[in-house]
Amino acid sequence: MQSMSGEAPILVDAAGCSAALKEYGHLLGTAEAARFAARVFDIQEWLAERIDRLPPAASADGPRPRVAVQDPCHLRHVQRAHEHVRAVLAPYADVVELDDEGLCCGAGGAYAAMHPELAGEIRARKLASIERAGAPVVASANPGCALHLAAAGVDARHPLDIVDDALGAVSRAR
Repeated sequence: MQSMSGEAPILVDAAGCSAALKEYGHLLGTAEAARFAARVFDIQEWLAERIDRLPPAASADGPRPRVAVQDPCHLRHVQRAHEHVRAVLAPYADVVELDDEGLCCGAGGAYAAMHPELAGEIRARKLASIERAGAPVVASANPGCALHLAAAGVDARHPLDIVDDALGAVSRAR
Protein backbone atom coordinates (compact mmCIF):
# COMPACT_ATOMS: atom_id res chain seq x y z
CA MET A 1 0.00 0.00 0.00
CA GLN A 2 2.89 2.37 0.67
CA SER A 3 4.06 2.03 -2.92
CA MET A 4 0.67 3.38 -4.05
CA SER A 5 0.12 6.16 -1.54
CA GLY A 6 -1.87 9.27 -2.35
CA GLU A 7 -5.39 9.89 -3.51
CA ALA A 8 -5.25 8.86 -7.17
CA PRO A 9 -7.30 5.90 -8.36
CA ILE A 10 -5.48 2.58 -8.62
CA LEU A 11 -6.37 1.00 -11.96
CA VAL A 12 -5.82 -2.72 -12.30
CA ASP A 13 -6.04 -4.63 -15.59
CA ALA A 14 -6.34 -8.17 -14.18
CA ALA A 15 -9.73 -9.07 -12.69
CA GLY A 16 -8.33 -11.40 -10.02
CA CYS A 17 -5.84 -8.79 -8.85
CA SER A 18 -8.35 -5.94 -8.70
CA ALA A 19 -10.69 -8.18 -6.71
CA ALA A 20 -7.92 -8.98 -4.21
CA LEU A 21 -6.82 -5.35 -3.84
CA LYS A 22 -10.42 -4.24 -3.27
CA GLU A 23 -10.53 -6.62 -0.29
CA TYR A 24 -7.54 -5.10 1.53
CA GLY A 25 -9.74 -3.03 3.84
CA HIS A 26 -11.59 -6.14 4.96
CA LEU A 27 -8.52 -8.37 5.06
CA LEU A 28 -6.27 -6.01 7.01
CA GLY A 29 -8.99 -4.33 9.04
CA THR A 30 -7.35 -0.90 9.18
CA ALA A 31 -8.60 2.51 8.12
CA GLU A 32 -5.53 2.92 5.91
CA ALA A 33 -6.28 -0.36 4.12
CA ALA A 34 -9.92 0.64 3.69
CA ARG A 35 -8.90 3.98 2.12
CA PHE A 36 -6.51 2.13 -0.18
CA ALA A 37 -9.16 -0.41 -1.23
CA ALA A 38 -11.66 2.38 -1.98
CA ARG A 39 -9.24 3.73 -4.60
CA VAL A 40 -8.96 0.41 -6.48
CA PHE A 41 -10.86 -0.02 -9.73
CA ASP A 42 -10.79 -2.64 -12.42
CA ILE A 43 -9.63 -0.71 -15.48
CA GLN A 44 -12.87 -1.39 -17.39
CA GLU A 45 -14.90 -0.21 -14.41
CA TRP A 46 -13.00 3.09 -14.40
CA LEU A 47 -13.02 3.53 -18.19
CA ALA A 48 -16.73 2.78 -18.58
CA GLU A 49 -17.47 6.01 -16.71
CA ARG A 50 -15.16 7.90 -19.09
CA ILE A 51 -15.77 6.12 -22.39
CA ASP A 52 -16.97 9.34 -24.02
CA ARG A 53 -13.43 10.74 -23.64
CA LEU A 54 -11.85 8.08 -25.87
CA PRO A 55 -11.56 8.68 -29.60
CA PRO A 56 -14.00 6.96 -31.92
CA ALA A 57 -13.01 3.94 -33.95
CA ALA A 58 -11.11 4.63 -37.16
CA SER A 59 -14.06 4.25 -39.48
CA ALA A 60 -17.74 3.61 -39.06
CA ASP A 61 -17.66 2.22 -42.60
CA GLY A 62 -15.16 -0.59 -41.97
CA PRO A 63 -15.99 -3.96 -40.49
CA ARG A 64 -16.09 -4.07 -36.71
CA PRO A 65 -14.60 -7.10 -35.02
CA ARG A 66 -17.04 -9.63 -33.53
CA VAL A 67 -15.93 -10.28 -29.98
CA ALA A 68 -17.39 -12.73 -27.47
CA VAL A 69 -17.00 -11.68 -23.84
CA GLN A 70 -15.85 -14.27 -21.34
CA ASP A 71 -16.54 -13.02 -17.83
CA PRO A 72 -13.77 -13.93 -15.39
CA CYS A 73 -15.27 -15.15 -12.12
CA HIS A 74 -13.46 -12.45 -10.13
CA LEU A 75 -14.96 -9.75 -12.31
CA ARG A 76 -18.48 -11.13 -12.57
CA HIS A 77 -19.12 -12.82 -9.24
CA VAL A 78 -16.74 -11.06 -6.85
CA GLN A 79 -16.64 -7.48 -8.15
CA ARG A 80 -19.94 -7.59 -10.03
CA ALA A 81 -18.28 -5.35 -12.62
CA HIS A 82 -18.57 -7.50 -15.75
CA GLU A 83 -20.94 -5.16 -17.59
CA HIS A 84 -18.19 -2.55 -17.74
CA VAL A 85 -16.25 -4.73 -20.20
CA ARG A 86 -19.19 -4.58 -22.58
CA ALA A 87 -19.50 -0.80 -22.17
CA VAL A 88 -15.81 -0.30 -22.98
CA LEU A 89 -15.88 -2.65 -25.99
CA ALA A 90 -19.19 -1.45 -27.47
CA PRO A 91 -17.81 1.60 -29.33
CA TYR A 92 -15.13 -0.56 -30.97
CA ALA A 93 -16.54 -4.05 -31.52
CA ASP A 94 -19.74 -6.00 -32.00
CA VAL A 95 -20.09 -7.70 -28.63
CA VAL A 96 -21.46 -11.24 -28.65
CA GLU A 97 -22.72 -12.84 -25.46
CA LEU A 98 -21.93 -16.39 -24.47
CA ASP A 99 -24.90 -18.56 -23.55
CA ASP A 100 -23.36 -20.13 -20.45
CA GLU A 101 -24.54 -17.54 -17.90
CA GLY A 102 -21.04 -16.50 -16.90
CA LEU A 103 -19.83 -19.92 -15.82
CA CYS A 104 -16.14 -20.44 -15.03
CA CYS A 105 -13.63 -21.16 -17.80
CA GLY A 106 -11.74 -23.63 -15.60
CA ALA A 107 -8.59 -21.56 -15.00
CA GLY A 108 -9.42 -20.56 -11.40
CA GLY A 109 -6.03 -19.21 -10.35
CA ALA A 110 -3.95 -22.32 -9.63
CA TYR A 111 -7.00 -24.55 -10.10
CA ALA A 112 -6.06 -25.53 -13.65
CA ALA A 113 -2.59 -26.58 -12.46
CA MET A 114 -3.83 -28.43 -9.38
CA HIS A 115 -6.83 -30.14 -11.02
CA PRO A 116 -6.09 -30.24 -14.75
CA GLU A 117 -8.62 -32.93 -15.65
CA LEU A 118 -11.57 -31.13 -14.09
CA ALA A 119 -10.29 -27.76 -15.35
CA GLY A 120 -10.19 -29.26 -18.83
CA GLU A 121 -13.79 -30.44 -18.55
CA ILE A 122 -14.89 -26.99 -17.41
CA ARG A 123 -12.93 -25.39 -20.25
CA ALA A 124 -14.56 -27.76 -22.75
CA ARG A 125 -17.97 -26.47 -21.63
CA LYS A 126 -16.74 -22.88 -22.10
CA LEU A 127 -15.27 -23.72 -25.51
CA ALA A 128 -18.62 -25.11 -26.64
CA SER A 129 -20.28 -21.85 -25.61
CA ILE A 130 -17.64 -19.85 -27.48
CA GLU A 131 -18.16 -21.98 -30.59
CA ARG A 132 -21.93 -21.46 -30.44
CA ALA A 133 -21.37 -17.68 -30.20
CA GLY A 134 -19.47 -17.74 -33.48
CA ALA A 135 -17.09 -14.88 -32.67
CA PRO A 136 -13.47 -15.26 -33.80
CA VAL A 137 -12.09 -13.32 -30.81
CA VAL A 138 -12.81 -13.71 -27.10
CA ALA A 139 -12.29 -10.82 -24.67
CA SER A 140 -11.28 -11.84 -21.16
CA ALA A 141 -10.26 -9.36 -18.48
CA ASN A 142 -8.16 -11.86 -16.54
CA PRO A 143 -4.80 -13.17 -17.78
CA GLY A 144 -5.28 -16.63 -16.27
CA CYS A 145 -8.56 -17.09 -18.12
CA ALA A 146 -7.08 -15.76 -21.36
CA LEU A 147 -4.09 -18.11 -21.11
CA HIS A 148 -6.30 -21.08 -20.24
CA LEU A 149 -8.52 -20.45 -23.25
CA ALA A 150 -5.58 -19.68 -25.55
CA ALA A 151 -4.02 -23.03 -24.62
CA ALA A 152 -7.08 -24.60 -26.27
CA GLY A 153 -6.64 -22.57 -29.46
CA VAL A 154 -8.92 -19.62 -28.70
CA ASP A 155 -7.88 -16.14 -29.83
CA ALA A 156 -8.32 -14.69 -26.32
CA ARG A 157 -7.38 -11.06 -25.73
CA HIS A 158 -7.69 -8.53 -22.96
CA PRO A 159 -10.56 -6.12 -23.74
CA LEU A 160 -8.15 -3.18 -23.79
CA ASP A 161 -6.01 -4.91 -26.42
CA ILE A 162 -9.10 -4.88 -28.64
CA VAL A 163 -9.71 -1.19 -27.86
CA ASP A 164 -6.03 -0.47 -28.51
CA ASP A 165 -6.30 -2.12 -31.93
CA ALA A 166 -9.26 0.14 -32.77
CA LEU A 167 -7.50 3.25 -31.47
CA GLY A 168 -4.34 2.30 -33.35
CA ALA A 169 -6.44 2.13 -36.46
CA VAL A 170 -7.62 5.68 -35.67
CA SER A 171 -4.08 7.05 -35.62
CA ARG A 172 -3.13 5.13 -38.77
CA ALA A 173 -6.20 6.49 -40.59
CA ARG A 174 -5.20 10.14 -39.96
